[in-house]
Amino acid sequence: MNADAVCPACAKADLQSQFSVSASQAAQSIVLPTADRDRNQRLEAHIRFLWGADRCEILKCRNCGFGFSHPFVAGDADFYNLANSDVSYPQAKWEFTRTIEALRRSRRNNASVLEVGAGDGFFLDMLGAESIEARNITAVEYNTKSIRNLESRGYRTIASDIRDKQFDAYQSAFDFIFLFQVVEHMSGLDDLFDRLRYLLKSGGSVFIAVPNPRRIEYQEANDSVLDMPPNHVGRWTPQAFSELSARHGMRVVASEIEPIDWVEFLEHDISYSHIRRTQLKPDGIPARIRSLPRGKFRRLAEAAAAVAYIPARLGAWASAYRDRRNMGGSLWVQLERDPAYLPPASSRQDHPSASAPPVTAI
Repeated sequence: MNADAVCPACAKADLQSQFSVSASQAAQSIVLPTADRDRNQRLEAHIRFLWGADRCEILKCRNCGFGFSHPFVAGDADFYNLANSDVSYPQAKWEFTRTIEALRRSRRNNASVLEVGAGDGFFLDMLGAESIEARNITAVEYNTKSIRNLESRGYRTIASDIRDKQFDAYQSAFDFIFLFQVVEHMSGLDDLFDRLRYLLKSGGSVFIAVPNPRRIEYQEANDSVLDMPPNHVGRWTPQAFSELSARHGMRVVASEIEPIDWVEFLEHDISYSHIRRTQLKPDGIPARIRSLPRGKFRRLAEAAAAVAYIPARLGAWASAYRDRRNMGGSLWVQLERDPAYLPPASSRQDHPSASAPPVTAI
């Protein structure tokens, strides 16, 4: 473990190593070489370029529980272009409905909102029922097809990182800011949280949802998929959010773990454990099935291969059931500006901007 590493959330250096992965393993977790050798090799080379090394270590902070990749480098546009052959966005998520509940308790007249990583706008469409007009909605998105969909429904779109100079003109512009399944993809966290406070109106809220770290631990302890960098580079806890927010003039006012949905849990566990088997044995039968051309035959063959291993998953499912209160898919937090916060003297001049590569949630 690098002795110079510090936690990006709380800035402490009391860290423990979880595991390390090679660029080859990271690339294989996304594109099997037996499925597309050329894309796999290009992805491996680009991951090695991002890391500046062949290996990346996953560290965990003993103080706040934040887990992170070291080097702490997020995927860039080239990484996601290679990794995502086709991106699909969920139409319904627990964090969407949980956030709507919170908005109903925090009504603000003529509210202006910003969603970072808006996808096809399924959450934004829900805001119409909450009397938030489309003309007051700004969506950050990079996918050109999604941008067309968003603009056709009257939403303003910006294809730029919120830390870029383009957002310098939006100081205290938004009542509500949403980042759903986005922050775990991002490095440069001090710049990010500094910018969130800069963009947020007094009395407004930031709503964030990230993968539940306990669910990640379950997967990695039970032969399921690894939460692999440089796709996901941060593993968040409520304490990590609290520590980082406090450093940037915000505070956590609510946090919740998604209640477990057993149908979703079992479907994901069967699928993810199957995917993990293909990664561990790229020349095995499950991997060869997964490398077949997309189509009905491949779907049926993969389903049969995954179902065949269900008996081997029963012990892991029993463990998950015992810890069911902590096993939901997402961690949700609500942040507000801290009115008592006084920024350091060195940062009281014009707000600095920081550029960063595009982020696409997957």
